[in-house]
Amino acid sequence: MSNNLSITVEEQLADYIAGFYADPLGFVLGVYPWGEPMLPDGSINPLADKVGPEQWQREELVALGEHIKENIVRKMIGLQTIVYRFAMASGHGVGKSAFVAWVVHFLMSTRKDTRMAVTASTQFQLEDKTWPELGKWHNLMLNRHWFHWSATAFSFAPYSEERRKNYRATAATVSEQNTEAFQGLHNEGGTVAVIFDEASGVHSKIWEVSEGALTDGEAFFFAFGNPTKPSGEFADCFNKHTDLYRTRNVDSRDVSFTNKNALADIIYKYGADSDEAKVRVYGEFPSQSYSGFIAAEAVRLAMERPDKGDLGAGLIMAIDVARFGNDKTVFRYRQGRNARVFPTLKFGRLSTTQIVDLATAEMMQKQPDIVVIESTGPGAGVIDQLRARGFKVHEVHPGSAAAEFKRYVNKRTEYHAHMRTWLYEDKPVLENDEDLYEQMTSIEYSLDDGEQRMKLETKKDYSKRTRLSSPDEMDSLALTFAVRVARRDATLGFAAKQRQVATMEADPLA
Repeated sequence: MSNNLSITVEEQLADYIAGFYADPLGFVLGVYPWGEPMLPDGSINPLADKVGPEQWQREELVALGEHIKENIVRKMIGLQTIVYRFAMASGHGVGKSAFVAWVVHFLMSTRKDTRMAVTASTQFQLEDKTWPELGKWHNLMLNRHWFHWSATAFSFAPYSEERRKNYRATAATVSEQNTEAFQGLHNEGGTVAVIFDEASGVHSKIWEVSEGALTDGEAFFFAFGNPTKPSGEFADCFNKHTDLYRTRNVDSRDVSFTNKNALADIIYKYGADSDEAKVRVYGEFPSQSYSGFIAAEAVRLAMERPDKGDLGAGLIMAIDVARFGNDKTVFRYRQGRNARVFPTLKFGRLSTTQIVDLATAEMMQKQPDIVVIESTGPGAGVIDQLRARGFKVHEVHPGSAAAEFKRYVNKRTEYHAHMRTWLYEDKPVLENDEDLYEQMTSIEYSLDDGEQRMKLETKKDYSKRTRLSSPDEMDSLALTFAVRVARRDATLGFAAKQRQVATMEADPLA
């Protein structure tokens, strides 16, 4: 008797869940215990004071349901179904991880043998945030006994272990070289779904491979994240590919449970038009990479700008000495606004003695007002040898305290920041150098624990993250800002200066 009753109840539950096949919002409202004070096991319900999803969540669940209904009609009249593609950029704390959990539960509960892959920009994001949120909502779900949640998969519990691989959502930690989770995701005639969390950081190769998984059956693709980069696959959803994607930007201030005072502090601290406010509050894409140090547009303009020269400025020669492997020793010159005054010289795999010989020849020919070299690694040996030959060298300790120690963690960050200010404010000219452009536009920074002081990414971390060689070209330019040099025309009398200005205005080539 009790067994028959159990089967009857289970059949009723199955019919109830099946009724939400094209109604995601109804599913979310119907399977989680919104507003109930206690859970069946007697524990306190975390949804006791909640009446349902936030407004943006409701609207997107309704939109998903409308898409499903449209595909039902398309199938009835013999047309091919359309892949559902949704991309959402948001500020912090808007409830996107909860929305991901609902989508997983909805598709898995209403569609037999659904196959899904969920990934994120980092293993930490996936394992510590996205996937645990799925487990949290699984524990609240009316039909939770249907599924088994583990640290790596969410699968249909009644199936055998072997059969579960055809009815599960997988937490896919992937990389550019490891894309198997998406390459084998096809589900001909069934339902397949791909979900990216913190999509700005998901490698373009993963986006490319995931497209192949969406060519069979009923297919869904979701991309969520803070819009930290103004370019890339995630940003393209909102500009280049708006014909393919349903998109949405969610402002953190429009969500009921966010801390409005903390959000107001971000806007006050960084400015209403700052990239920090755009990314962390408004859910809008920044003018440069959120953690990027220099805007690409500023570098491009400097490389395209006509060379006007700055003959009255002091001439600075900087030498960035190679440390090992594929790193380059770079000789660079800057004269005020003009970083194109002499061609940059690059050398690989030289001994310190060879570098000193080359530097001696350059210094004798170019007659710089000052020479700047980092004292770290082999740079110290170059400094010692040049001084032994009678040359004056300004020695820079990149890890030492910054003069503006309340703003910058170390000296290296400080002189790179001065370079950035020069780039933005002085309308300078740069050599059109592909390596220099890539390094200047891809170097990143962070803030210390109190979010008060800036710290530039180290050369080692840069190479590890980008898989590129050390940013020697950029560092050589930044070194020219590690010292202040008096202008050469500062020694001229006032009348001489006036005659010089008049001559230059009459003849631009003077």
